[in-house]
Amino acid sequence: MSDKKNARPGSVMATFLCCVLGVPTCVKLLPGLYAADMMSAVAVGVLLGAAYLVLRPILRVVTFPVGCLTFGLFNAVIDVALLYGCAALIEGFAIESVIAAIGTALLISLLSGVVGGFK
Repeated sequence: MSDKKNARPGSVMATFLCCVLGVPTCVKLLPGLYAADMMSAVAVGVLLGAAYLVLRPILRVVTFPVGCLTFGLFNAVIDVALLYGCAALIEGFAIESVIAAIGTALLISLLSGVVGGFK
């Protein structure tokens, strides 16, 4: 019997939904994130969810040696960079502090890990 842990559609959907719902939640909870309205926060969440599903695995493979040297902490840098990139593309959303970006990335990673199962 083969073990297909990588092909779990529920985990993919959980990661996407955690991004979509996590960004507006962080806007309300964390100081340092600004959204003109909730639709811009949801738009960043949708874009971030797509980036987490498409770009994040590619970036993790490319930066694997650095990730090994930092014991996986470089993955947080990738998550924060994706968040900043998505914020730059959506008008009406701004990240005012690096601490807020780190908190948002950690919360979304934690939520997607708990809901979708840790990989």
